[in-house]
Amino acid sequence: MFDNITEKVIEDILSADRSILANVLSVNQSDLSPIARQKKFDSRRILDLLYLYQNELLLIELKAVPFYSDIIAQINDYHNELVKLQSQSKLIKTKINKVILVTEARKEHFVECEKEQIKLIKFDVEEVLFKYYQNFRELSAFLKIQPGNWGVVRLYLLKNTLSLFNQGVSIDEICKVENKSIKTIRNRFALASLIGLLEKNKNEYSLTKLGKEVLAADDFTSDERFNVEQFDLVSEFVKDNPFYSQITFSIMSVVDTVFILSKAEYPVKYGNFQDFFVRSLGKEKTWTKPQAQLTGAYHFANYAEELGFIQKVNKHLFLTPKGIQAILIFQLNRSIKLINSRK
Repeated sequence: MFDNITEKVIEDILSADRSILANVLSVNQSDLSPIARQKKFDSRRILDLLYLYQNELLLIELKAVPFYSDIIAQINDYHNELVKLQSQSKLIKTKINKVILVTEARKEHFVECEKEQIKLIKFDVEEVLFKYYQNFRELSAFLKIQPGNWGVVRLYLLKNTLSLFNQGVSIDEICKVENKSIKTIRNRFALASLIGLLEKNKNEYSLTKLGKEVLAADDFTSDERFNVEQFDLVSEFVKDNPFYSQITFSIMSVVDTVFILSKAEYPVKYGNFQDFFVRSLGKEKTWTKPQAQLTGAYHFANYAEELGFIQKVNKHLFLTPKGIQAILIFQLNRSIKLINSRK
């Protein structure tokens, strides 16, 4: 039963990704064209894969097991069925090359197949499975997004910096007014760009439409913090554009992490969240020190809380109504991207 399941999975991969099949066969991918899969004959026999390679047909019999001699009789029967179809003008009349794919084979097996004009090829199940994911990962850009920590512990710290910038104050002057290093202010500008508040043209920053709307929504009740309306504007942008940048994706990944962990335990313990968040985004190899993992997860959890997606209480994380809505949209957008990546 296990072998049958594995065989079906491998066949699905070879059918879906011609580059992997071409690699297994050691042929040029561009010269491969699918003709049939799971082709049923009048005899009720079913061949695995039939491809046109250049001007010849490839009859491929896939076995996710070591070679055994009965496969030869099986593929020869399929070959005879195809020849019959050719004689009935139901299949292109060209040479049919027989190919058997197995996981293991000895030298005498290759000799045995050669006598029957069959090409015997060994393939690695794990390599096929791994390569399929790698190719899928390359097509699915968001799977490669990893968070970067800009050292800005709270989003509200952007408010005064952006307000000064909007007034025409230079970056150097902003450093003096806020008594911060040039690195800190540049990190704030970078973060603001990654959540859609600023845009950069060469070395010049300017406020985006969203950035202008956020500053225009200021009610001046606080010089240091964004008000509820300002945070709502940013949260709507993040919710609607989760793949806009590593920051927007990471904020939504916080919500996604809490949602996943909530299935086992709710509310979610912050320690469990931190560990899963770091590993799910592939940061355990770059945030190698415990302090780096603690800081990175802490910053993004803060952003998600400020935007109203989650709530922290006594070292536990809760999902808010806004967070529930956001995660449903996030999962839908992610599914659409996954589907589109395979077209």
